[in-house]
Amino acid sequence: MESSDFEDDFYEDDLESLVHSSPSAYTHTFTSPAPEQRASQHKDIRVIAPDQNKITHIKTPQLPIEVVDYIASFLFDSCPSGCFFHVHSFSLVCSQFRHVALRHYFSSIHVASAKQLSAYTNFHFSLISRNAPGDSVGLDYVKNLKHLMISSSSDGRQSQTTRLKRIFSPPAIPLVPWFPPQLTSLTMTKLWRIDVPLLKTVASAFPSVKILHLSCSEQLDVSCCWTCFEESSTAVVHSPIPNYFNDITKLTDHFADSLEPLTQLTDLHLGIFLSDEEMVEKHIEHYDTPLEFDHMHRITFSSKAASPPTGNILSQLETETTTGLISYSVDQDDKKEESHSGTCTEDLPFPHGPELCRTCKLIGSASKVRTRELEASLALARKIKTLRTVSWSSFFTSQVFEPDDNKAGDWLRRTTAYILRANGRVRVRRRPW
Repeated sequence: MESSDFEDDFYEDDLESLVHSSPSAYTHTFTSPAPEQRASQHKDIRVIAPDQNKITHIKTPQLPIEVVDYIASFLFDSCPSGCFFHVHSFSLVCSQFRHVALRHYFSSIHVASAKQLSAYTNFHFSLISRNAPGDSVGLDYVKNLKHLMISSSSDGRQSQTTRLKRIFSPPAIPLVPWFPPQLTSLTMTKLWRIDVPLLKTVASAFPSVKILHLSCSEQLDVSCCWTCFEESSTAVVHSPIPNYFNDITKLTDHFADSLEPLTQLTDLHLGIFLSDEEMVEKHIEHYDTPLEFDHMHRITFSSKAASPPTGNILSQLETETTTGLISYSVDQDDKKEESHSGTCTEDLPFPHGPELCRTCKLIGSASKVRTRELEASLALARKIKTLRTVSWSSFFTSQVFEPDDNKAGDWLRRTTAYILRANGRVRVRRRPW
């Protein structure tokens, strides 16, 4: 999903050229919504008649901007998002085409670095006032913005906090919209933590969001060595249970309360693992110390503790005031999807996460973790009535096909729960109803 350095430089240079271009009427209105239907415009052409004393005016029809906009949408939908190169030539035809090109281009914004954010900041201030305070940057000037993607790949903890504060800080002028109401999709990847303050900030800044994707689990680094993997596991809150929340009940209660202002939210992804945090630690230990691995085996198989209920279809009464018990059942078709597991062999890439480790699946009890994920999804579905899907990062998920548009964040380790509301009950399972 990340652009190359060359594309980023070209992209930012294009923005700078727009900032310093000569002022014109359309420079300040290029991001406005598509024009309303209006009568066709005509242009007068003067034709000199054979009689030199007479000039004939002929009205020639001009192609309505609505038609241009409709045709251009097919062009831009086939181009990679976020690359101005594909619309640059189109935007130079005339001011009318420039309106259309920039309106479509700015329907989706990807902020992947501090340099890109600075480019948007400069562009913003060129449209409003050079005297405006420079410690924050709003995107209310992009009137057709529908999808905002923020990647924190180049940020540390402090710089990430600073950058998000610049984007999400409320405007100095009260009652001024900070983000356009058309923005219905927000994606934030490579976060170092997903917590209550972040969710509250997002909910207050984006009240019209329907699709919310927040992810930090992809920060686990398996690209280098075991040392880097272990170091990255301590630099990100990938599994907030039990150190930050005692159990999924505490987690879902706090998260649902934070997201309460999002009255149109339908699809929610939280890129954290609901397995206990020690799973990653044990995964590293049983590769570094075989004796520790044998000790864990003895503890696991000598335990007499009763197993909690499991299932792949969960249902509960939809009314929150009713403390109805959760019903667990097994869907045989869904059961087939749980057969995916890793195999610890010498052919596996090193390092690798628990998702490729058969030992972790055995000791970590994959069925219990998968049931916990459904329980958390069910709890959120009862509290947020508009939800249709809830997805999490998971070490125990089957490999499924994902379209390119959905390949954001830790998409290879994503599990999705689909929600059905009928007859006063809420049901969740891992395949569409």
